[in-house]
Amino acid sequence: MSPIRNQSGHGAEGSDEPAPGSDASLSDLSAIVSRMHAASRGVERVQLGDLVDAMGPSSMAAVLLVPALLLISPLSGVPGASIVGGLVIALIAGQIVLRKPKVWLPELIRARSLPGPALRRALAWLRKPARRFDGMAPARPGGGADSWWTPALAFLCLCLGLSMPMLELIPFSSSIVASLVAALATAMLTGRVRIALVAMAVAALAISGAFWLL
Repeated sequence: MSPIRNQSGHGAEGSDEPAPGSDASLSDLSAIVSRMHAASRGVERVQLGDLVDAMGPSSMAAVLLVPALLLISPLSGVPGASIVGGLVIALIAGQIVLRKPKVWLPELIRARSLPGPALRRALAWLRKPARRFDGMAPARPGGGADSWWTPALAFLCLCLGLSMPMLELIPFSSSIVASLVAALATAMLTGRVRIALVAMAVAALAISGAFWLL
């Protein structure tokens, strides 16, 4: 990753994807993937700050999904991705716990960049599972931003994000942890806490199975 700024225009005419930073709210995974793809269109390097800004005035949970989805995608194989991604997840989740109205990231992290072509391929890979998931768990009206359990889920994401740098050398570990973060963030975004409960139950079973095998 290198700090090369994305200077291209977005939201080209004729596209069905929302322009980055538009006022349309995001309430499902497909819309978030589409917004990220629009932010990366036609450039060689895309800054993390550009992807975060592309979420516009949407909920903090939508912003939290940006690093989580990137770590689930093939981009998780980029050296250092789990370290940077984990720190970003922890920072955003911490601000959700504190009920901040808008996400803040230090310029050093915002300036980190990803290769545009690889990012677009990763987002194309994410489109199909995102659509399937949205069909199974459509968002509730208003989402879950004001739910009492949102800070608790955000705190779990904070802990998971802080654990990621320590898992850098373990293959696929960052994608597994990021999948749980994505499920928790999706529960906050859609207002469907059952998504989080199922994800945590699966994670508990997986951990129990791993200890049993040992």
